[in-house]
Amino acid sequence: MQQLPLQQLPNQSFSVLLDGNQWTFLFKTIEDTTVASLTLNGTDLLDSARCAAGSFLIPSEYEEEGNFFFVTQNQQLPYYTEFNVTQSLIYVSANELAALRAPKSLPITAADFNPLASLPLRFTPQGYTQA
Repeated sequence: MQQLPLQQLPNQSFSVLLDGNQWTFLFKTIEDTTVASLTLNGTDLLDSARCAAGSFLIPSEYEEEGNFFFVTQNQQLPYYTEFNVTQSLIYVSANELAALRAPKSLPITAADFNPLASLPLRFTPQGYTQA
């Protein structure tokens, strides 16, 4: 993950090259809300999407090349006066996203259970006697 520098300006645009892709950002402040427009290699991905702390900017079905999210203090909404003070824009590469999605362990299936196994005594139904 990589932090991207932001200026403390209500309206700003910039381009950055990340993992061979040209990302172009436009952040606007509308009342107390920050909205983002995002272009990837000349293709529009977002147009005035509301920014929220801890949420990815790009919807999951379009994040093949990476994604971005804001880290803020106390989950506050991103606001330009706090950029690079208590709020940061973070880039997550496609490889990092794949690692986040990978299961930590194999799923439990019916094959994990032995139907002939005996129950421990504390789980034995009333009236059940062992032969």
